[in-house]
Amino acid sequence: MKKTENKENVRKPRKLEELNLMDDFLFQEMVSQEEGGEEFCRILLGTILGRTIRKVKVIPQKNILGIDTDKHGIRLDAYIEEVREECELEGVKLIDAEVASDIYDIEPNNRYERQLLPKRMRYYHGLIDTQFLAVDMRYDKLPNVVIITILPYDPFEKGRMVYTIQNQCVEDGTIPYQDGAKKIFLYTKGTEGNPSQELRDMLKYMEKTTEDNVTNQDIANIHKLVRKVKWDRKVGISYMKSWERESIARDEGRIEGRIETILELLGDIGEISSELEERIAEEENREVLKRWTKLAARADSIAEFEREM
Repeated sequence: MKKTENKENVRKPRKLEELNLMDDFLFQEMVSQEEGGEEFCRILLGTILGRTIRKVKVIPQKNILGIDTDKHGIRLDAYIEEVREECELEGVKLIDAEVASDIYDIEPNNRYERQLLPKRMRYYHGLIDTQFLAVDMRYDKLPNVVIITILPYDPFEKGRMVYTIQNQCVEDGTIPYQDGAKKIFLYTKGTEGNPSQELRDMLKYMEKTTEDNVTNQDIANIHKLVRKVKWDRKVGISYMKSWERESIARDEGRIEGRIETILELLGDIGEISSELEERIAEEENREVLKRWTKLAARADSIAEFEREM
């Protein structure tokens, strides 16, 4: 019988035209478009909130550094400022005064991390707030901040499409407590509650971004922008480069993991010389590292491992 070579499965990239708006690359490209990015965010935000949004300012992939060099920073997928062209200030009506009222962050997230979401949102809110309060500002000048997370799984396992989270008094929920911090979790397949048909259709379209799921004019306008992005040659090249970078990172992660495992196994049976450690650490062939892992697992001594490696 012919012996077949055991190879690791190679993950092939999906075509750009197969991506959905829940996929990080396509969503980021949509938000980043000079012509269309703000329109996309305006329509999406208005559908989620159930009201007309007239004008927004968008910063794609806004990075907020940690409070020190050794502290965790965050990256916001779509940092959106709603701009009201008409507002009232101390009873005086101001026309065409661009005043940012609320801050929104929209985060499609395909990663399953249900247990981490509450504290992740807490950290996001904390760092976002550090961007606004200058030394001489009063706390009431902090803008309202709403973090919107779109998920393909149910974050609280209650079947709802919309979960809105705000702080309140535990002893008496009727006590008003408006700190301006709100979290909205959207479950794309949720059935409970009473979300608008527009929101249902939008989330369905985000999960499967195809012509078949274009059901109203807002989605049609977004789909027009999506097709433009997907057929842009520069975007296609950028997508392949991003895939290559991710593939390299995955390979490096596998190699580093193998090396770490080998060194841990050998450390259990003896003292590793600096020469041996260096030789193992410099190896880049995954098949060789796989063989060394098996060898390290069954070797009774460092000397035995060195003889057979």
